[in-house]
Amino acid sequence: PGHRMLGRWLARRGPMRWRKAGVAWISLKAYKAEVKSIFSKLESGLEPMKDMNDGFEIAKEELRMTVTIGAPGSYIFTPDEKKKNIQMFSPISGNVYTYKFDEKSEQWANVNDGHYMIELLTRELMGACSGLPDL
Repeated sequence: PGHRMLGRWLARRGPMRWRKAGVAWISLKAYKAEVKSIFSKLESGLEPMKDMNDGFEIAKEELRMTVTIGAPGSYIFTPDEKKKNIQMFSPISGNVYTYKFDEKSEQWANVNDGHYMIELLTRELMGACSGLPDL
């Protein structure tokens, strides 16, 4: 009896929601489109910084993007289709952050505290590099 009640309760709630940062579930097709979009945005928004910073390089592959900022090291963006998230390694903080796409804000939000990937990346790049990212 209990499992039937749970099933009815879940059916009334609609698609399951990811709760930590209040980010809604998205389809795999939408996820792939958002990954492609953020990679393009990062590439075009960071490209002008290459001329202002020695060792600044951008490498985009199908399943990964690397932004090398010289001496501090490289940001590594790794999408995970199964979990529908992106992990970002930061050479500045030395941390790996996990983000899910929030359709409401149209931003990649951190699963632990809800901060946006673009905001953290921008803050760190402003402190470590010359020029401003156009994100």
